[in-house]
Amino acid sequence: MEEKNTKKNDTEKTGSFDQRIIKEQIKRRPINKYRLLRRTLFTALLAIVFGVVASLTIWLLEPFLSKMVSRNSTVEVRDEVHFIDSGEDLTPQEVLTDYMTQEADLNATDKENEVQDTSLPLTEEQVQALFLKFSLNQVNYKQMYYSMASYAREMGKSIVTVSAITSATDFIGMTSSTSENTSGLIIAEDGVDIYVIADRSRLMNSETLKVEFSTGYTAEGKIKAYDASTGLVVICVAISDLSDDLAKSIPLASIGSSFVMAGTPVCALGSPTGVPGSISYGIISSPPTTLEYADVSNSLVQTDIAGAAGASGFIFNFNGQVIGIIAPDQSKSEVKGLLCAYSISEMKSRISLMAKGEPTKYLGIIGTLVTSEANSELGVPYGTYVLRTEMDSPAMFAGIRTGDIIVRLGDTPITNYSDYVTALQNYHVGDKITTAVMRKSQQQYVEIEYVVTAGSSGEIYELE
Repeated sequence: MEEKNTKKNDTEKTGSFDQRIIKEQIKRRPINKYRLLRRTLFTALLAIVFGVVASLTIWLLEPFLSKMVSRNSTVEVRDEVHFIDSGEDLTPQEVLTDYMTQEADLNATDKENEVQDTSLPLTEEQVQALFLKFSLNQVNYKQMYYSMASYAREMGKSIVTVSAITSATDFIGMTSSTSENTSGLIIAEDGVDIYVIADRSRLMNSETLKVEFSTGYTAEGKIKAYDASTGLVVICVAISDLSDDLAKSIPLASIGSSFVMAGTPVCALGSPTGVPGSISYGIISSPPTTLEYADVSNSLVQTDIAGAAGASGFIFNFNGQVIGIIAPDQSKSEVKGLLCAYSISEMKSRISLMAKGEPTKYLGIIGTLVTSEANSELGVPYGTYVLRTEMDSPAMFAGIRTGDIIVRLGDTPITNYSDYVTALQNYHVGDKITTAVMRKSQQQYVEIEYVVTAGSSGEIYELE
């Protein structure tokens, strides 16, 4: 009996022990701040040592690595940007003299061909026979136009078609490409790239530019510079991307004088009818008219050539020289439906700067020359007469206003608007230009100086 009681007590003790809850408390080890600081400083020291060693290694190995890389890569050496220029621009007086000389030569030739013995009267049959002898028949007519077409094809070698290609994805994920074309002109090269001028309006937001040459060869082009005042872009094409024949003989256009007389025969090449490769013939129908563009001395040449609303291209004279850029906005034409063009000779300096990768300078002054009548009768001093300044332009912020006459730009005296346009492009963007103007005050002109900060017109693009 006692044994049973003893076992029962042991069982109860054991059961009470198993049901007992044991609680443990883990104490966190105290942080040794000194040791933590020591380890942090040691890690920072190792990072410094690693950085110094890496820098010294790169510095020591850089000359050897540069030599190894230069052996495998060819450095492109650029020459000066080369243009084919007809020479100095002709003034209107020189153009008139040349025109009169040609007319005199023609009259002299006609006199030599005249019948020497005029004492004998000619019968009606003889007169008719003479007219038939010198009249154009269908053979002569065809020969004349074949000759003009051959001449136009020769001039057209410097014309290219620039295609602006963009892609879009529709709502079902299908990708399609669209292309818009405009005409371009090969104007310069520097031994590495050739340079093409074209109108920017049809090339905006393009993803890829393709330049097709008169031979049918196509290469990729990139916009290098844009001039906001004229709306022109300069596109460069690597000579290494051209065919061997094109690279050996680059068909640069010859830039002529835009001071042309009414009646001068011309040829429109590019897309005068809206179709690439089209050709049109005609004459200059009226004297050039001045355009009011900021910091640009330019004029509009009117022709009698029928053109499309979306025409693009260039006007050539029959000396093989380009004299005009077909205006993208034909609303400026004096007669609807006839092509007008911007004179190119007055924009040569701007185009040259763009081809060299330099921005065209901008003050925002729209001006004109002071005529001899205004100088003698009204006492207006010679210089650039300010018609107006563009809104928010550097000239407006400086204080120049309508009616001022600019007589000096820096140290350069200004006697007409062309002097101002030329002198401005000799500065750099950001230059502080001391500009002297004559302003009428109390019935007399007084000189005032302003400091104008030169801005840029357009943009220069970094090429890869």
